[in-house]
Amino acid sequence: MDLWRISKYSSLSGEGGLRYSARWHSAGKRIVYLAESPAGALIEVLVHMELNEKSWPRHYNLMRVTAPDDLETETIKVPGDDWRQSLRITREIGDEWLDSRRTALARVPSAILPNTWNALLNPARPTADQIRVVETIRAEYDPRLFAKS
Repeated sequence: MDLWRISKYSSLSGEGGLRYSARWHSAGKRIVYLAESPAGALIEVLVHMELNEKSWPRHYNLMRVTAPDDLETETIKVPGDDWRQSLRITREIGDEWLDSRRTALARVPSAILPNTWNALLNPARPTADQIRVVETIRAEYDPRLFAKS
């Protein structure tokens, strides 16, 4: 299975999660956020940026990450319809999954787009070493993203 990530770091160590909290985890936990498509990876990056040409990091890479098709993956179910507005809910769910080390990957819904899925990688799970970056491409931006109409 191929997963995608846009980042300035090509490591899958999850070190960023130690410093910063995000949608599916609290700071202090190793985690890597992945998307099921390059477009999904892009939208997850763009939502955290001010959209202008100057803010696009020139050092970002698009990484194709591969995992064995038979690698255990848990699909996270979110309660109710208000989970998008509550970081507390998603962080509790993600933290519990990380701490349990049940699976190396968890499939989670995108908070940005309905019917879009992302994946979380738990580097602490022993089988996480089967997940690897197999391709790195410089993540160029399309100037139309920042065009004024």
